[in-house]
Amino acid sequence: MKTSRLAALAGIAATAVAASFLAPTATPAGAAPSAGNPRLEAQQAASAWVKGHGNALERASQDAFVRTGTFAGSSDIYSMAYERTHEGLRVVGGDFVVLANGEGQVVGTSVAQEAPVDIAVTTPKIDATAAAEAAQALVDQGSQASAPELVIWHRDAGTELAYEVEVRGTDKGEVSWKKVWVDAVSGDVLESREQIAHGTGTAAYSGPNPLSFATTQSGSTYLMQDPSASTLRCQDAANNTTFSGSDDVWGNGNGTNRETGCVDGLYAAQQMKAMMSSWLGRNGMDGNGGWVPMRVGLNDQNAYYDGTQTQFGKNTAGQWITSIDVVAHEFGHGVDDRTPGGISGGGTQEFIGDALATATEYYDNQSSSYDGPDHTIGEEINLVGQGPIRDGSNPANAGDPSCYSSAIPSSSVHSDAGPGDHWFYLLGRGGTSRCDGTVVPAIGEQAAIKVLYNAMLMKTSSSNYPKYRTWTLTAAKNLDSTCAQFNAVKTAWDAVNVPAQSADPTCGGTTTPPTTPPTGGNILGNPGFESGATTWTGTAGPITNNTGRPARTGSWKLWLGGNGSSSTETINQSVTVPASATAATLSYWIRTDTSESGSTVYDRMRVQVVDGSTATTLRTFTNVGTNATYTQYSHNLTAYKGKTVTIRFTMTEDSSLQTSFVVDDTALNVS
Repeated sequence: MKTSRLAALAGIAATAVAASFLAPTATPAGAAPSAGNPRLEAQQAASAWVKGHGNALERASQDAFVRTGTFAGSSDIYSMAYERTHEGLRVVGGDFVVLANGEGQVVGTSVAQEAPVDIAVTTPKIDATAAAEAAQALVDQGSQASAPELVIWHRDAGTELAYEVEVRGTDKGEVSWKKVWVDAVSGDVLESREQIAHGTGTAAYSGPNPLSFATTQSGSTYLMQDPSASTLRCQDAANNTTFSGSDDVWGNGNGTNRETGCVDGLYAAQQMKAMMSSWLGRNGMDGNGGWVPMRVGLNDQNAYYDGTQTQFGKNTAGQWITSIDVVAHEFGHGVDDRTPGGISGGGTQEFIGDALATATEYYDNQSSSYDGPDHTIGEEINLVGQGPIRDGSNPANAGDPSCYSSAIPSSSVHSDAGPGDHWFYLLGRGGTSRCDGTVVPAIGEQAAIKVLYNAMLMKTSSSNYPKYRTWTLTAAKNLDSTCAQFNAVKTAWDAVNVPAQSADPTCGGTTTPPTTPPTGGNILGNPGFESGATTWTGTAGPITNNTGRPARTGSWKLWLGGNGSSSTETINQSVTVPASATAATLSYWIRTDTSESGSTVYDRMRVQVVDGSTATTLRTFTNVGTNATYTQYSHNLTAYKGKTVTIRFTMTEDSSLQTSFVVDDTALNVS
């Protein structure tokens, strides 16, 4: 199956993610006009890519796709999130993301699914009530269950008909909100995921006082509610009522007072709102101006986000823990929840919240006398006698690992944040890695959070640290054409021991021939495709390290076709044949296979040399007479010496039954 694959790594529900980092693909000329509407251009480009890349999406014949959201990123890039259904049932683990720019070019994709859905039974043997009871058994008390939804559960561990149930209650004394998948045939629990994003914090008050923040006036009453975002409000957790008063003066400066807790809390949330608007181009927690209420008064040394609210407790001194970093951290979970793929997994969710919290502090930029910017979380009050809760400059200060290892994810999501926190510190501030002494150049917190946020717009339901490495590299490449940010991001991940992935993009390759071309040897760039989609241009997707078809050497190759649907794919490279050449020979190795039968030609791939406006076909391969053994072909191009020509591989496939044309180890040797 086509498209580059990231290795499936740790995590109960980790499924492999496909990540393509490709030359742009333009919207087809026949698409409806959308000039002047970059969002629509991007959506149309994504739709066209989805239509033409069934194999890259691991599409089964009874699959259907629906776009569930469009998210605006930076540099005129949009993220289109998709869900999959199979025989009308939603596929858990079937989500994917397509990135496209406002000019209608696809610039990246990520696919959670590793193989097509193959399921024999779609009729349940247990009823929804039994599924709800099985899910409720996973929480201790006070459980509430959503109406079970019949779905197809499609993970690395297998594919099963299942019920998805959300249950809320407590689990070992902690507030719990779980998504549970119950086998619809056996009644066994297949998987459960804790959705509560817990955080602990401190009552570090902002300043100087009197502190100015925005409220809403309704008649003669003032409300602790943002005037431009009515769902952003601060409430008393005792009764879920928004604080109100006859004047616009709030709190008494005592950290044990709930209204004072809301002064700090609403100010912090509004600073996060402004940061996201100014630095990320995001409108509110959910991307559409929406928030959930924040509630002060939780009787616990804790804070959390549960999809419907943020709750803030107190420290051991009874002070409400509504500092900027704690508030922005919890709402950061909300941002994570409302971007593609949902709340990040594989031990990354707390680091995502920490990064958004840190960025908010740097945006607010208070003096050190109050809640000044730093990479520590909850530093103003010593909550449990051990200093900050987390420390990005040196995670070991809080007892957390600085370096990624196979032990992540562990049982502690907060400890798992260590490598991500250290990565974000090194990227934003610069400095020396606590893991291996690598010196990382700083790009600043604003640029660092922009890279991370745009990576979140590629997120799928199988997220983890290695995949965030690939996504952040893609984001940096799209944001900064100089490759400086890309190189810093790469160095920072290397510095915290997150290893290179086969789907990592490269930056700095050229698609034009050098001004002084070589006079001998192979003058094609990236001839074996081992550098991924660099140097070659054209359709996004065919240059891949997907193991569905073997490379001749290495792991990358050019895989044209294989879609089983109407499609056209073209890959080009422009090259100058030296005028002094006495011989020039184009060669390549190719293997072909097909699901077609008979002697009728339905699918074909042409090897061409393009001189100006003239394309000369050197050889045509079709679905008739395929050969699954790599075979080398060569063509004399000496007639083109002294000219700049384009080497082209172009494929057309009809509406059904795949034919794959797989090319590797190309060369244009001159002497």
